Amino acid sequence: MKKLMTSLVLVVLVAIASLGWSISEFASLLDPDNDTQTPATHLAALKLLGGTLAQTLDNDSVNNQSFIANWNQLNSEQLSLASEADFVLPSDLKTAFYAGESLLLESDDGISLHYLLPKTGQVLNINTDIVTPTDGNFDLNKLYTMLFYGGVVLILLVWVSPLIRQLVNLSQATQAFGMGELQQRIPVSKTSYIGTIESEFNRMADRIQQLIDDNKLLSRAVSHDLKTPIARLRFGIEALEETQSEQLRVKYFQRLNRDLDTMEDLVMTLLSYARLDEANIQPDWQSIELNAWLLEKYQGQVYPDFSVELVPYPTALKIKTDPKYLSMQVNNLLNNALRFGKAKIRLTLAVEEGATWLHVDDDGPGIDELESAQVIKPFVRGQHSRGNSGHGMGLAIVDRIGCWMNSPLRIGRAPELGGARMSLKFKAEV
Repeated sequence: MKKLMTSLVLVVLVAIASLGWSISEFASLLDPDNDTQTPATHLAALKLLGGTLAQTLDNDSVNNQSFIANWNQLNSEQLSLASEADFVLPSDLKTAFYAGESLLLESDDGISLHYLLPKTGQVLNINTDIVTPTDGNFDLNKLYTMLFYGGVVLILLVWVSPLIRQLVNLSQATQAFGMGELQQRIPVSKTSYIGTIESEFNRMADRIQQLIDDNKLLSRAVSHDLKTPIARLRFGIEALEETQSEQLRVKYFQRLNRDLDTMEDLVMTLLSYARLDEANIQPDWQSIELNAWLLEKYQGQVYPDFSVELVPYPTALKIKTDPKYLSMQVNNLLNNALRFGKAKIRLTLAVEEGATWLHVDDDGPGIDELESAQVIKPFVRGQHSRGNSGHGMGLAIVDRIGCWMNSPLRIGRAPELGGARMSLKFKAEV
């Protein structure tokens, strides 16, 4: 919204300034003589000059007729003298005229100025070809005003058209999403006026789709993964009811306990995955030194039948993370290596491509490149995991934590041990 308001203010200011200058230049081109004297200023100058001439000519010693003849030859404004008795005026004009004020009259031939010469009993007439300005200038002013406001409206329409298009796209995407097209997203442009709203819509759509996928996942888990232990429990209970042998009862009780443990483990795994929702988590961000953290956490741990090697980095590696969720990620990767490795596991810290990496390598069969994008999905297990324990949730948990903790998971091939390489990428703290 800040970008929208800023662009609106800039557009209005630029529109007013540019249109004002353009119309001014247009008016100058349309009327190149607009710097000449206007009729109003011309009349004002003549009124001052007429007063001076009246005082000069109201003197018997002056050769008025000779002066007037010479004036009329040299100027477009023509002078004449008339007898006061022959200069008939309406009563409403006489008072001001005989008080010494000039009189301005207009006819078809132009505007004339009249001055009383009280000493000689005459009236000085100054006849001009000046006429009252027509409405042409007024029409031009109206034209300029219409051009100005029309230009402002046009510029605003040009500015608002992308906004209208973006709002239409947002409305269509929202309607489609509401109709069940959950893949609907809005392409966000850097120049978009409502880029923040579009990004928030996409984030909301991702979250809703994730919630729906989680619900489907839970339904599938309940209908599929819980079906087998429930069936075994039912069979075990029926067997307990029918047997009379104490040894068989103990055996059936042990199987029932194992099935209950399997169900409890699956439910706990589902709950753990469901709780890993970014909106419900408040990470305890801390700055840790990764070498010291790794050695403190895993050095000295005993893993039967496995040789676990820790390879720290020669220099300090500081990252910002939540140690609790980092432990969940590394523990799941380590458990995955223990489940599929043969005898060797190596935890290595490295700096590659300007980022800090934690590699967990094993000497097992590894994960095919085509399967790497699938095994991070909940309840999806690779071809080498058949017959192995687990529910296929470990890597899904690691990937989900990595999405909102900015420590993404990458799956590859261990260069030395030959098995799988599970890597977490961290942004080094400056």
